[in-house]
Amino acid sequence: MAELREKMKGGIDGAADQAKSAVDRGADQAKSGTDRIVGQVKHRAEDAVDAIGGFATDAGERVKHLATDAKDFAIDAKGKALHFAEDAYDQAGDKLGTMGRDMTELVKKYPIQALLIGFGAGLLLGRVSRA
Repeated sequence: MAELREKMKGGIDGAADQAKSAVDRGADQAKSGTDRIVGQVKHRAEDAVDAIGGFATDAGERVKHLATDAKDFAIDAKGKALHFAEDAYDQAGDKLGTMGRDMTELVKKYPIQALLIGFGAGLLLGRVSRA
């Protein structure tokens, strides 16, 4: 009977060793599979980070170009506005100069009428300022 017990114990120990070995192999395969999946996830995450970094760089470059374009537009608009103001000033000066010469000619041509008009305008202004 002792022999049977030893054989049973040996069989149970062998089965336990085989079960332990199978569990260890399963754990190794699971770890290997997990490591492979983790590696793939890590690789894809790195690719995503690279893609986002590239997008951010492109966006930064576009913003720089837009800022440069806006600055150039503002400089161009400033130049056009300055040119327009200079032209308007020159034209106003020319018109006022022409009007002054015309007025001088009228006063020289009709001195008495100009004096009476000036006197009448002075009276009107005096009355308006008193009221």
